[in-house]
Amino acid sequence: MSILKREIKITQDGSKTLNIPCWDESYHSKHGALQEAIHVFLKNGLDLIPTQKSYTVLEFGFGTGLNALLTHDWATRNSASIRYHSLEKFPITHSEWENLDYAKLLPPQAENQEIFKKMHSSAWNFEEKISDFLSLKKIKIDFKLFEPEENLYDIVFFDAFGKRVQPELWTFPIFEKIYKALKKFGLLTTYAANGATQRILNELNFNVEKKPGPPGKREMLIAWKN
Repeated sequence: MSILKREIKITQDGSKTLNIPCWDESYHSKHGALQEAIHVFLKNGLDLIPTQKSYTVLEFGFGTGLNALLTHDWATRNSASIRYHSLEKFPITHSEWENLDYAKLLPPQAENQEIFKKMHSSAWNFEEKISDFLSLKKIKIDFKLFEPEENLYDIVFFDAFGKRVQPELWTFPIFEKIYKALKKFGLLTTYAANGATQRILNELNFNVEKKPGPPGKREMLIAWKN
């Protein structure tokens, strides 16, 4: 994975993503990177959590940083304080993130460009204040080796590559880590809706709900910790 070639692609909503040709796998939906991230992680994620002053977020897959940027924008609009911890084994390059141009999609452009730059330039494995609304800790680690603090997170964004290319990430041990990491009544949200994942979540005693998916995808899953 560390040596796999990545290419920038434009998705149908005009936003960019990265594609790994040898896997035929992209970091986001070809139907729209921006609208997928907003639908899965904001509308069916942060927007569903009871309103509070501060939140803790755990993300599986920092990837392009789009979810983190959107979360910062959400925190700013909602006057919330967020601690954002994100796991990533294979960080993208400076050239790659600089050419994604996500800040152009989010006004105010100049401010969001600076936030996006700070996120990608921040040190790994160290929590850094990005703004008054968000602190970021990027953790460079294999998901399978991550041992989270229990009962810490209000919400988990599960944004791993698909089961077709990385089936080892869509397993009971991974989702068991997530269950332990979430606070009681915490929320897991993911773009996936396959039956095997749903069965694992049910086995772990999550309260699982199917939701309409983003454009190009019929369904997605959210799951509440009981």
